[in-house]
Amino acid sequence: MKISINAMQKLSKIKNSVYDDIKIEFLYHSNKLEGSTFNLEQLNVLLEENMVVGEHSINDVQETINSLELFDFVIQTLNEKLTDRLLREYHSILKKNTSDENYGFVRVYKKIPNKLRNVDIKLAEPYEVEELIRILLKNKITSIEDIADFHRKFEHIHPFQDGNGRIGRFIILRQCLENNIDLIAIDDEYNKEYKEALYKAQTTGSLEQLVQVFKKCQKMLDEKLQSYISTIEQVSKELD
Repeated sequence: MKISINAMQKLSKIKNSVYDDIKIEFLYHSNKLEGSTFNLEQLNVLLEENMVVGEHSINDVQETINSLELFDFVIQTLNEKLTDRLLREYHSILKKNTSDENYGFVRVYKKIPNKLRNVDIKLAEPYEVEELIRILLKNKITSIEDIADFHRKFEHIHPFQDGNGRIGRFIILRQCLENNIDLIAIDDEYNKEYKEALYKAQTTGSLEQLVQVFKKCQKMLDEKLQSYISTIEQVSKELD
């Protein structure tokens, strides 16, 4: 499903619109990939009633609340160039009031080498991050292949102490909107395929498998949001 920046920003101002469904769909799956215990119903209650239902860790609750805010911030700042400053701001919003903030790991690049569990990939060292991000942010994005390439490089750099997966997927969403590409929300159904495809892209440079997973996720999101097509088209026409 393609949505222009202007249409998405307009939809964000309409309560109980497709915007909320896209937000919930995107965040539920992205957060679940990182172990969040919020289900769809609980996430909807948090969004609509500002209430936490169920048993969750304090960090999970705070990061879920933060992710709702960050989604809005990403949409609000789509007209800004993705810069080092904006990237750090994303991280600041995602991680505020968490234990990482208490340890001084928020809004700054990693200070301690990090690694992925059960994966034999050597990530960038802390001293390499700033330069690697500077180079990465110069990449021109025009296609789904470009988005996949940016994503595998970003996750290989793993610039922050924690929160890299979520930030990386927010960037995917942003890049789709900026380039009139069907929205990509990594669905939990493709969790295993996504992680395997990302691993292959990082270790071999081949993007084919990762692009295929992205396309499957695009198709699934299209099917879930099928009933909103006329609304999106109407809003888009009003902006022409």
